[in-house]
Amino acid sequence: MSSDHSKQDAAVTWRIILIAILLIPLNSYWIMQMEAIYYSAHSTLIALFFNVVFNVLVFMGLNIPLRKIAPKLVFRQGELITLYIMLSQSAGLVGHSMLQILPPSMAAPFGLATPENEWSELFGRYIPKWLAITDQWTLDGYITGVKTESSLYTARHIEAWLSPVLIWSGFICVLMFVMICINIIIRKQWADRERLTFPIVQLPFHMTNPASKLFSNRLFLISFGVVSLISLVNGLHFFFPTVPYLRVKPYDLGTLFTTKPWNALGTTMLTFRPFILGLIFLIPLDIAFSCWFFFFFWKAQIILGSVMGFRQRPEFPEQSTGAYIALFVIALWIGKGHLVRIVKSMFHLAKREERDDGATEPLSYRNAMLGLVLGFSFLVLFCWKAGMTMWAAGIFFALYLMTEIGVTRIRAEVGSPIHDLHFAGPEYIMVDTVGTRKMGAANLTVLSFFWFLTRAHYSDVMPHQLEGFKLADQARMNNRRVLLAMLIATVLGTVVAFWAVLDSAYQHSGVIMTWAGLEPFKRLAGWLSYPTSTDMVGVGFFAYGLLFGIFLMVMRWQFLWWPFHPAGYAVSSTYQMRGLWSMFLLGWLIKWLVLRHGGLRLHRQVLPLFFGMVLGEFAVGGFWALFGIVFRTETYGFTAWWY
Repeated sequence: MSSDHSKQDAAVTWRIILIAILLIPLNSYWIMQMEAIYYSAHSTLIALFFNVVFNVLVFMGLNIPLRKIAPKLVFRQGELITLYIMLSQSAGLVGHSMLQILPPSMAAPFGLATPENEWSELFGRYIPKWLAITDQWTLDGYITGVKTESSLYTARHIEAWLSPVLIWSGFICVLMFVMICINIIIRKQWADRERLTFPIVQLPFHMTNPASKLFSNRLFLISFGVVSLISLVNGLHFFFPTVPYLRVKPYDLGTLFTTKPWNALGTTMLTFRPFILGLIFLIPLDIAFSCWFFFFFWKAQIILGSVMGFRQRPEFPEQSTGAYIALFVIALWIGKGHLVRIVKSMFHLAKREERDDGATEPLSYRNAMLGLVLGFSFLVLFCWKAGMTMWAAGIFFALYLMTEIGVTRIRAEVGSPIHDLHFAGPEYIMVDTVGTRKMGAANLTVLSFFWFLTRAHYSDVMPHQLEGFKLADQARMNNRRVLLAMLIATVLGTVVAFWAVLDSAYQHSGVIMTWAGLEPFKRLAGWLSYPTSTDMVGVGFFAYGLLFGIFLMVMRWQFLWWPFHPAGYAVSSTYQMRGLWSMFLLGWLIKWLVLRHGGLRLHRQVLPLFFGMVLGEFAVGGFWALFGIVFRTETYGFTAWWY
């Protein structure tokens, strides 16, 4: 291949950026309809968003006639990857654990306040008007649809939402930029020096790379065809029950244990999902082992806790937070030399051979560090203006970004399809440490608005940013153009996400508010009604999770035979693991057999088989999801393990 042709393949063109700009609103609307309204397929519950992959497949399909009709218009790999990156950013923003939650939280404090729950008296005075919606007419239409026409498109509704939405959009864009700056700082260390494998991006890269010849591979075609046929039949079964159902129905092993303490085992599902198996096969063998092993470790802890009388939430959330932050500490320690070189280079203290100025990065390290400091300062000042103390805001965002780096590390090193981490945000650690009395009502009230960041970590954007830079590096794309595409997707995706959520909510009043708005402010009311002091049990669990995660990594450094990885320990604590642990066990077993009997050569040969599992289910599952939106009906959902 000529160098000119390679550059053309890797180009980030204005054509594809414009196409992505046009597709972002359509995809955001699609996600809202299928996840929140019809509750069918849940694209943003899994690390690799199937609706994004589906879009890339559609454009690859368009290439077939274009090669014959207009070869110059064929979409090259760089364009397809740019489309993937931009749609992933915007999908994460409108995802299940991001902006699907924020607008309901903006409406809940005054829209759901009643004389019975006394929310107005408890915390109403601590909420600035620019942070929430206060107009009762607008709230009635949003929450119940009664007393007023249920439509976003009235002058009064738009006026009520416009200012808070723009303010929150600015906040979110700054937060996303801070994450981009962090990713620029860590990319070279993780990708080039540590050579983390980034399993999630293997499929987008190979499917868009003509040199991979994935779509002519026999194993891929067989796998793709079989899984597609099964998904097609299962989709027809949803509408016509006489059609056979070709799916393994989940079975809860927890129902077999009905006496104490064994009934504390809880939900432990046996299930089978081809696309999950395909993604798990990409995970390094030792980490896949750690994922399912530590799932039973967590279950043993729950049973032991029942024996000892602990009344913790099922996943021991403080311990989970400690495990994720342990990954941040480990990554910081491994990359300390890289960070020292960056700081020395910034202040011209390093020798020429030791300089690390980030010349090949989208931003220089100096500018990335400056963006990080200024952006973080803005986040703290935003909270201070809203009524928080600076110390509380600083600690909250420091802990939040540590957790985000931990999630990003999991994606880069493990490639786990799940990392939800429910109900384990920094606010819980802060409350456990100093108590609600010392935190104060104003701090607790403003923190409740960040429920969209801390409730869960399904659709976190930061891992997609780093994976985008990794894909661009693999395809030898222009990093600065990729950064521009990311920034466009961030700004547009944020505004469009608000539109998609509000439009859907007004059309289906009450559907979203039933959970997303109630959760943080019911919790807040409890905090204020029943003040607490330091919770040593919660602090202890956090410290235990943090130290145990670090211990696991130290043991790996000291002993080559040590089989346990702290990333597997962190992932195994998540809510979704209770439904997918059997997939991790099966995926590990298959990979172990392949490597044992055929080595890396056989592994490379069978890899297309597992790519086919993922793409087959994504292609037909995407079709059924679109079918449901067009005909306004619930359809066959293939992503959730509880179906």
